[in-house]
Amino acid sequence: MNPDELQKLAALSRLKFTDEQLESFAEQFNNVVEFVGKVSAEDLGDVEPMLSVNESVNVFREDVVGECLTTEEALRNAPKKNEAFFKVPKVL
Repeated sequence: MNPDELQKLAALSRLKFTDEQLESFAEQFNNVVEFVGKVSAEDLGDVEPMLSVNESVNVFREDVVGECLTTEEALRNAPKKNEAFFKVPKVL
């Protein structure tokens, strides 16, 4: 990818880059594409697919219902509240 192609892509993405940045990004992009090409050229037929990059195993626990706060307890220290809800500023 050359800087002109990268400039077109940046315009479509509504990004603005200096000429120096375009040169640098074009070089980096070409390096990434070259690396992917090297990986794609390798014979990976004997390699098992990975589910995770580490050996950790998820440890699940039973979902047990515990003691909950009452509405009054939950709202006790709220700076603004009504009878059953926290009052917060409107978000648009």
